[in-house]
Amino acid sequence: MWRAAAAGFCALVAAAAWGCGGGAGEPPPPPPGAIPAGRSIGTAVLSGRAVFKGTPPTRRAIVMSGEASCHRPGAQPLSEEVIVNPDGTLRNVFVHIVAGLGDRVFAPPADPTEMDQAGCVFVPHVLAAQADQVIVFKNSDPAVHNVHAKGAANPPFNISMSGQGRTARRYFSRPEMVRIRCDIHAWMGAFIAVDGGPFHAVTADAGAFSLAGLPAGTFTVEAWHETLGTSRQTIALAEGEHREIEFSLGP
Repeated sequence: MWRAAAAGFCALVAAAAWGCGGGAGEPPPPPPGAIPAGRSIGTAVLSGRAVFKGTPPTRRAIVMSGEASCHRPGAQPLSEEVIVNPDGTLRNVFVHIVAGLGDRVFAPPADPTEMDQAGCVFVPHVLAAQADQVIVFKNSDPAVHNVHAKGAANPPFNISMSGQGRTARRYFSRPEMVRIRCDIHAWMGAFIAVDGGPFHAVTADAGAFSLAGLPAGTFTVEAWHETLGTSRQTIALAEGEHREIEFSLGP
């Protein structure tokens, strides 16, 4: 009897943990005085690229033998931890303004952003979102997945994505880098970069980024990579100026 009661209690706790978490439903309204999404506050542009410093590592193969529906004939999935483009630039670098915007408060975009589970990987591997912006999690696979989100400033959650076509809406209210996992498939991992404002980008082809619509001022810009760490630069911009910079990241 004791064992049965203990098992029932554990199942109840597991079920509660599986379905609950912070940021469910719709986010709160922006505070009074928040700058509406899409409204320009300046005409300066800060753009550039992230490059890999050193010899590019070989991307390791991901073994998906435990899930038959993940297999893609003729295709070998590769780790996304470090992706160096043919021109030596880096993908999946999150670039954002960390200082210089003063006490401005920015309302999040009304349109949600998305993170999919497709081919038994998270797509994209690094997603940028604004605080209180809705994120739609999707499962495009026939396999059962889950979305396990864990950060330091935002409440964690763990959502069952029980089949193809399943979606869930969540948001994060505090800026931080949130780790995303699928507990069912150990190789599935991603990051959501939650930013307090709209001036952010994630590098892709050519390692490029562009932060447009900045006001005149002096800004601290940070480039973050999941395994290569962070790099910062302080840049002064005049109204209407277009400045090019480069971040060099390596082991």
